[in-house]
Amino acid sequence: MKRTARWVILGLWMMVMVGPVCLAQEGDDGGDGMGRAFGRGNGVRGTVTAAAPGSFTIRTDEGETYQVLYSANSHLMKDRQPITAADVHVGDMLMAGGVVDAKAKTVGAVFLVDIDASQVRQAKAEFGKTWVMGKVTAIHELKITIERANDKQTQTLAVDENTSFRKRREDVTLADVKVGDFISAQGALHADTFLATTLRIMTPGSGPGTGVPGARPGR
Repeated sequence: MKRTARWVILGLWMMVMVGPVCLAQEGDDGGDGMGRAFGRGNGVRGTVTAAAPGSFTIRTDEGETYQVLYSANSHLMKDRQPITAADVHVGDMLMAGGVVDAKAKTVGAVFLVDIDASQVRQAKAEFGKTWVMGKVTAIHELKITIERANDKQTQTLAVDENTSFRKRREDVTLADVKVGDFISAQGALHADTFLATTLRIMTPGSGPGTGVPGARPGR
């Protein structure tokens, strides 16, 4: 999968989680410091509803409105490349990491990650078909059952000798996947079974209810 697509999936993965953005508990943020900026409780994500010099207004999935404040010292990224504020548009998904004031509904952003509205729509449409994520509820031979992150639906993933398993930056095997793990996978849907070509295992304490870890599906 192309780097851009992986970046969109990362954003969508954050979007479907409950609570604030939490990146890079796995230390797999590419060394760009994003994990520190999006530390637990230090992030908000939502749809851009307005843009003004020095700030963006976003609406979260819960319907809350936040003012995202940025400055010359803020790092704006898109597809893992630096951008300017002019590249962020109404309708895009924006993830802001920094100092969050939950009462004032403001974020003093250190990092901002922008994803095009069209890419968000496409990735949503492909969820469950070419990529999926969720909590492992059962493992039987070469099949893994998960509770999907965004809609709590059950889905079965199959793996085979061609499936690549990753945890942090290490190669692992099916034996390392445990019930209760949070995983993400890329592959294709065949009948009622999703055949995974790549599967990433998240570390304990980084799944739903504890924030969102910084992991990219694939290598």
